[in-house]
Amino acid sequence: MSLSVMSPSTTSTSLRAPAWLLVGTLAAFVAYVAFAIATISKVADTSATLTPGQIDDLGASWMAVHLTWMVPPVLAAVALTLLSRRLGTTTRFVPVLAAVALALAMAYLVVNGLAYGSDAATWGQNELYPWSYLLSISVGWLGVLPATLLVTVALARAGIARRSAWTLTVLVGLYWAFDLLTYLPVILGPATLAAFEGGLPPFLLGIFWAVLGGSLLKSRVTSEA
Repeated sequence: MSLSVMSPSTTSTSLRAPAWLLVGTLAAFVAYVAFAIATISKVADTSATLTPGQIDDLGASWMAVHLTWMVPPVLAAVALTLLSRRLGTTTRFVPVLAAVALALAMAYLVVNGLAYGSDAATWGQNELYPWSYLLSISVGWLGVLPATLLVTVALARAGIARRSAWTLTVLVGLYWAFDLLTYLPVILGPATLAAFEGGLPPFLLGIFWAVLGGSLLKSRVTSEA
């Protein structure tokens, strides 16, 4: 069933859970930053400069940081999948993209789990580090970013939070394009990912998703008034 043919009360109820999940992505990003500052930032500038001994000393905190890093896109993937089930055939590929994001997130965690006991001087010099980096950005590139665009376009066309949906379609599209233009030369060129410091802050995605979730909640309130 499409949102465009739902009654206001049905639309209201169906939007609530995914809307709150989207709002929660911003809180999850804040939690990640706080946890990273409390752990990794106390012993190194970035995770790439950590020595094997420092990673081992971090213990479970090392994996907890990376798990926390994956929480925002996972929450978004679940929320976008829930929305796609209410938006009809135009978003039929969203669950597939969400599944890709989840698979890449799991692979990311596995790769970072292999950092324990590394014989490289630093994590950034480990042959697995580029894979960790690529898996991290691929969660967005191949998963939640295209899924977000499909959902925002479908919402706008259905008349749900139309202004916010169209605005976020443009912003997320520009974010994705800028990311590709920024990272691809580094990935394909002679520079190393461990030394790369460019790109837009992923925290912006939490803001975008939270705005979308808030707009959906506002739409819900309006429909019940």
